[in-house]
Amino acid sequence: MANTLLKKAASDNMSQQQYTTKETTKQYRQLLEMSNTGAWEYFPATGFLDCNSVYFSMLGRDKNDFNFSGKNLNEVWIDLVHPDDRAEAMRYFMAYLDDPIGMFENIFRMKHADDRWLWICSRGGFLKAEDSSNAGSIIGTHIDITEQKIAQEEIQRERILLRTLIDNLPDTIYVKDVQGRKIIANNADVMAIGAKSEADVLGKTDLELFPNEIGHRGYKDDMDILLSGEPILNREEFFYDSKGVQCWLSTSKVPVYDEQGQINRILGIGHDITDRKLSEEALNSLNRELHIQSAELKNLNSQLIQQKEQELEKAIAQGKFEIASEVLHDIGNALVGFGSYLTRINRVTERSNLDSARNLASFIKTNQAQIGGAIGDNKAIALMSITDSLAKSEGDNLKELTTCLSELLNIITHIQEILNIQRQLVRSHNGTKERKPVNLVNIIDDCRSMLFASFDKRGVKFSVNVKQGKYVIKGDHTKLMQVMLNVLKNSLEAIYMENSEKCITVYMESTSEFIQIKIVDNGQGFDKKTSEHFFEKGFTTKKEGTGLGLYNCRSIVESHTGSFNISSDGVGLGAVTTIKFAL
Repeated sequence: MANTLLKKAASDNMSQQQYTTKETTKQYRQLLEMSNTGAWEYFPATGFLDCNSVYFSMLGRDKNDFNFSGKNLNEVWIDLVHPDDRAEAMRYFMAYLDDPIGMFENIFRMKHADDRWLWICSRGGFLKAEDSSNAGSIIGTHIDITEQKIAQEEIQRERILLRTLIDNLPDTIYVKDVQGRKIIANNADVMAIGAKSEADVLGKTDLELFPNEIGHRGYKDDMDILLSGEPILNREEFFYDSKGVQCWLSTSKVPVYDEQGQINRILGIGHDITDRKLSEEALNSLNRELHIQSAELKNLNSQLIQQKEQELEKAIAQGKFEIASEVLHDIGNALVGFGSYLTRINRVTERSNLDSARNLASFIKTNQAQIGGAIGDNKAIALMSITDSLAKSEGDNLKELTTCLSELLNIITHIQEILNIQRQLVRSHNGTKERKPVNLVNIIDDCRSMLFASFDKRGVKFSVNVKQGKYVIKGDHTKLMQVMLNVLKNSLEAIYMENSEKCITVYMESTSEFIQIKIVDNGQGFDKKTSEHFFEKGFTTKKEGTGLGLYNCRSIVESHTGSFNISSDGVGLGAVTTIKFAL
């Protein structure tokens, strides 16, 4: 009788434990699915790979479509891996099977049901069998890191773009750390120092690069900036090139701050003013000689000085400002496109799975005892290690992305400050440019690329309708680009954000006599009275407008033997901008 009661009690206790185990396992599987984490377990002894439903759903597939009755590693995993990644992924996995020590981690691409390739981060570890056998298994997870990989690739491309930009500028550009050591030096800076490559100057201070008073001067300036935070702007200073020839630079150095408000970099730029200084010295020498002359020549001397100054300034300005205008324009366009890519990268980082990963790690750690009772202590410990590693990795990656974005934005800000200074000089110059063939279709395409982020952010559908024909005129590419960008930005800003449909369409038509471009939007439009003032200098309908945009646009188009008009059927009925060039 006692034995019967003991057996019944043991049976009831086992049933209760089985029920609790099933409930805990059910909760665990639900948690994995809610966090969009694919889970798998491979049994080397049988060649069987078991996976949860999320493993397949993240690939747009159904678990029921796959074989789970025997050896299935090829069907469930290997056949879905990208051909270029397959051999390495298999080699790495088999090597871990031969020596299953520590954690297993591999990254490869797997095929989605819609033929896309997703980047997968596979992590796992060896789990010993709970019985006395040595079989054991490998358990792990699959995480979709496609967006993260895309973001990393975007950042890399933007780094290459920015590096290409600074390496092709004629000015010296460099960055130093808090010890005054160079960590970035563009080609112009390397050449100015007289080094063979950037590697020869990195990690060195001015004291090491210029072992003379110039080095002491530069190093002292760096330390003063780091201590006070005060920038150096447009300071004229000399140095000697590799041949011992004295050269002059207009130097600007500004501090760069980190997220905690501490200075962690110095950004410097130097503009070569040697020719100007030589010209000034030549002029001063001439002045000294002329002042030695007799009193009868004083009046002639004054006139000669004035004439020489004007000729010299005109010669310098003619070459400098023509080049500067095109360079500044190209740099500005590059920065606009660069900013749009940073906006897209920001959106990717905002969609990080970091919180989900941390919540999962916290849940498993809190319920380790229950999970251990359900799947075994070893598995529970391994799972907790995996999820902790996953959460930490996600956090580190997100932090690195945020830091990279911050650094890129800081660099853009300083370049834009420099551009603003140079633009003031260019605007004051009234030199003329040689007209060259300009493809208007290419200009529209360039504008579309630069404004892509703005169109996307506002949800505006932008389209171009080009009829067959030739769309090349002789003109100023920079100014025509300015016109098209101005018109498209006006149309974009005129569209109400709450509109259900937001559209901007460009219609292009070419005949033997003219080329016509129409930009049509469904924005707020305007009345006839307002339209009468559009081309008055200083008139604007914007809160922060200057009233120069449309005035300048019409002037530029008319200088290209064209016409520029804007019309609207009334308030709320959109607008049509018509630009026509005579051939």
